[in-house]
Amino acid sequence: MVKLVRRRCAIPVAVALCAALAAASEKPVVPPAGEFHEALLAVIATYPTDGTHAYWWPKDSAWAGTTRDLVYQGQVVAEGDPQGRCYCCGLTFEVFFRAWEKWCTDRKRTFRIGDLTAEALLAMRGLWYGSGADGDRTLIRHALVTHRLGFAVDSLADARPGDFVQFWRKSGSGHSVVFQAWVRGADGGIRGIRYWSCQKATQGIGVREEEFGGEQGVDPAQVYVARVGLKP
Repeated sequence: MVKLVRRRCAIPVAVALCAALAAASEKPVVPPAGEFHEALLAVIATYPTDGTHAYWWPKDSAWAGTTRDLVYQGQVVAEGDPQGRCYCCGLTFEVFFRAWEKWCTDRKRTFRIGDLTAEALLAMRGLWYGSGADGDRTLIRHALVTHRLGFAVDSLADARPGDFVQFWRKSGSGHSVVFQAWVRGADGGIRGIRYWSCQKATQGIGVREEEFGGEQGVDPAQVYVARVGLKP
């Protein structure tokens, strides 16, 4: 009888152990920053810059500004435009989402952004866009740090291609972009930013440069850089 009882108990214990190991193998993971940069830059390279994805920002609409539907855990977290149009923070959120999905797919992992549920991802998207940010003007940085998906890059000199940037101009307008490079003067100092995003100036998705200073230029004191991934 003793041996029989032990054998019966061993089966559920083994099953429970296997289940625990399986759960551990699929625990939420944040990618190393370098690996995420690779995935993001690869995704960005797939977008044409010939006006295919035009700029469109209907200010009175609840539309998320993405070129396509973004589906997460069976729920649409951003509805795409039938004509493939977009606006800046919608596009940056879209490529963040697609790059994380690519990183998971390339490693044969279940697509999961950190430990976020679909509802939590929608809340995170709100911070990314500036909704519910409680006056925090860093937006993307605030969204990533709050949800433990990335970290702030405090020194502008440390920014690298694939970082996300929220900046504000002297005029009061802002922009959500993916960093490409700093524009430097003859003395080597930073005098502007080169970025990838969606804007009227490039008739939709494209690369653009803007200068710091002046009445309409970028305010260097309000350039907020964030990096997705684990901090080294």
